[in-house]
Amino acid sequence: MKKLILKNAILNGLTLEIISKKAEIYKTAIISYNKAILHVIKDYEWKNKTHSFNKEKATREIEIWQNKNVETIICE
Repeated sequence: MKKLILKNAILNGLTLEIISKKAEIYKTAIISYNKAILHVIKDYEWKNKTHSFNKEKATREIEIWQNKNVETIICE
């Protein structure tokens, strides 16, 4: 949903300031989502339950998105 909002902001020709804010919100949403996955994994592992989540992928996504700047996100 956040990606769609960012895309619409770009397509509608909003100011760079607004687009940048939308990109930052999108970045935060992706990082938060992956942190939530890591939290679920930790909970499952603590309870010795099996799961199908990929811990390495979630960790990698967090690192990738934390290092992305707003300009890169907008260009993608």
